[in-house]
Amino acid sequence: MCLICTSFKENKLTIMEAWGNYSEMADGMDPEHAREVYTMLVKSLSVFRKDKLSPPNIEKTKGK
Repeated sequence: MCLICTSFKENKLTIMEAWGNYSEMADGMDPEHAREVYTMLVKSLSVFRKDKLSPPNIEKTKGK
């Protein structure tokens, strides 16, 4: 397992730090592992968005 994977899974990196590290290292990674890391980060981001961000209330914004 790579440093991005272990550090992110141990909560030693934020999602933004992990994305930054991935963007710097992806070209030098094994393509299959790069896809795995990318998938892990995308899934984590989608979970974060569901847990931390609420969609705007459409009903409140109508008519403004």
